[in-house]
Amino acid sequence: MKEKGLSRAQLCTLFVAFQILLLFYAVFFLHPYYASNDEFTLAAIASGAYGGDTWYFIYIHSAFGWILKAFYALLPNVNCYTLVMYVLIFLSVMGIGFTWIRRNGWTGVVLAFMLALASLSPLYVEFQYTKTAAVVTAAGYVLIFGADKKRHTLAGIVFLLLGSWIRFEAFGMVSIVAFGLWLHRVYRAFVRKEYGWKRFFLQDCAPFFMAFALVFGSIALENVLVYTPGSAAAHYKEYDKARQQLLDYGVPEWDEYQEEYEALGLSRTDVLNLENWLIADSDRYTVEVYQAIVAFRQDRPFQWEYLLDYLILLAKKPLFILSALLALLWFLPLRTLRERKNWICVLWPFVALLGIYLYFIKIYRVLPIVVTACLISVLVFCWTAAGEEIADVWSERLTGRFFIRTAAAAVAVTCVICVRMLVTSAFRTAQQQSEESLAYRELYDTITEDKDIYYVFDPITNDGVELGYSIFEKLPENYLTNVFTLGGWETESPQVVDNLAEYDQWNLMKSLYLSDRAVLISETMLEHLMIHIDDTYEGLFLTYSKVGEIGDFDLYTLNYRMSGLGETEEYTATLDTTYTEDDERYDVFEATVNMTPEELEGKSVFLRMESTESGKVRMYQGVWQQQDENGLYSLLYDTELEDTDQVKFTIPKMSYPLDERYEVHIVIREGSDGTKIATENNLYE
Repeated sequence: MKEKGLSRAQLCTLFVAFQILLLFYAVFFLHPYYASNDEFTLAAIASGAYGGDTWYFIYIHSAFGWILKAFYALLPNVNCYTLVMYVLIFLSVMGIGFTWIRRNGWTGVVLAFMLALASLSPLYVEFQYTKTAAVVTAAGYVLIFGADKKRHTLAGIVFLLLGSWIRFEAFGMVSIVAFGLWLHRVYRAFVRKEYGWKRFFLQDCAPFFMAFALVFGSIALENVLVYTPGSAAAHYKEYDKARQQLLDYGVPEWDEYQEEYEALGLSRTDVLNLENWLIADSDRYTVEVYQAIVAFRQDRPFQWEYLLDYLILLAKKPLFILSALLALLWFLPLRTLRERKNWICVLWPFVALLGIYLYFIKIYRVLPIVVTACLISVLVFCWTAAGEEIADVWSERLTGRFFIRTAAAAVAVTCVICVRMLVTSAFRTAQQQSEESLAYRELYDTITEDKDIYYVFDPITNDGVELGYSIFEKLPENYLTNVFTLGGWETESPQVVDNLAEYDQWNLMKSLYLSDRAVLISETMLEHLMIHIDDTYEGLFLTYSKVGEIGDFDLYTLNYRMSGLGETEEYTATLDTTYTEDDERYDVFEATVNMTPEELEGKSVFLRMESTESGKVRMYQGVWQQQDENGLYSLLYDTELEDTDQVKFTIPKMSYPLDERYEVHIVIREGSDGTKIATENNLYE
């Protein structure tokens, strides 16, 4: 290096090697995971887990869906969703780094190394498509503005198009941050008179005309070919747009708008469900309902108190700290802004960042993912603009051993600032290997052995890792086909609707009413769900019973009234044992039924309580004391398991004993028909 130095090509090769090492470190030591439940849904759709390959995605442009579909056709056993996104991230960081090295020499090398370190965790570890779209879009702008050859401009246009396909909202935010680079070109052309309008138009405007024409042209084409009127995709697009307008902004309070809600036929419970995103009842929560609420909702006051939250949040973000430090280095030695050539495009990203956040404050507290996506583009554009002048000041000193010391110091500073992302995570247990995740995966593997519909609600996190799957694993066929999450708007998407149709179902909530199957559901959500159903659908669910547990998760069934209950004296049952469990949170009642296994085959069992004082009726589902190979009790009597005439009911603790104040019956249910059998209550003898 002292005698001959390194060529730009060799420096670029050095940067690629460094980035490959970092990628290896991230994958094997930092435990990458999906940073949102949206990502998990997209990976499931891409893998064909919702029943077959598709080019239509809930959030991603259909053209990108075709790209993914092509990869899955070539590599059907590989999780191509993660693979393609990783490749795009790698190419984007590489394109930005190459541009810096090509323009700024040794300074560009240092900045490229710092960029690779700073973006390692946000992009490769906390894997999320909004951030991927941000860095791909940022790479497109850097390639265009730093282009010295036509192929760089064309590559930039392709990156801009891909960024818009992955997440158009991220493309828009990054474009706002990048606007300062174009403003600087305007300043150079028309204020400083460095070149004329023809060069300005051809060099600084034409590439973006072409890029934006492709971006918006592809959107228009998708609207014609994919979102055709009357199609399932068009319905979901309208539904999701209305959902965003209401739920992303915030549901108006019941007390303030009670009259308007009642005019729409909505109860207080319905509004409570909206606030908690329990919106899987597509017959009740429709596009028209969302739009009607948005129409009468008044704009709320600007949330100024959120601004301080954002400033505190930014002060803790490594990407912001690194951006600010380099802006400070650009400003040293102290000079006036007028003496700085690139002051517009160095300062603009910070101004744009504030503007974007002020916009979001009007809606809600900005999600950390949105913050990070913006900060990635702020860092990239700030460093792009500042690098040239920093190189003018420092490049002469970045030679020989001094360069090595400077580069090492820059890497060390970046690591110190990013220590939480780059170091501490390496010593933590992967989320996918946590006790909760392993328990959830065990649960999933157990309940999906039987392809009848089961329902899973309220997972422990929102990023999909609770299922214990790595983001590099291809999801198995029919994964999630018979497991659905209540409350997510994805339940209206064509993929989920099609899968429900495979089971002769259409509405997720209504299909629950017909199910005897166990439900994984948090106790906090149980109350909302039961109140909603009891208030809305007369004669259906009223109560819940605990029917088993796997790992750290409890299994419940939701229970309902049965219309037209028959009675019989042919069979009898006896309630003979009672105790409590789970720190006295549940009362347990055990009973025997004098029916043969053949008579019980395929039947479920319930405990019916009727208060002799108030006439109030409650029903709770029980389990037969038959255990399968997983140690789970059977909800439906199965003659292939060990014969038994015993049944157990586990219900929330009662306020007083199940004594003579109740008339109790064991109910045997087959299909939708239930029969009360004569029951002796010997619990307290």
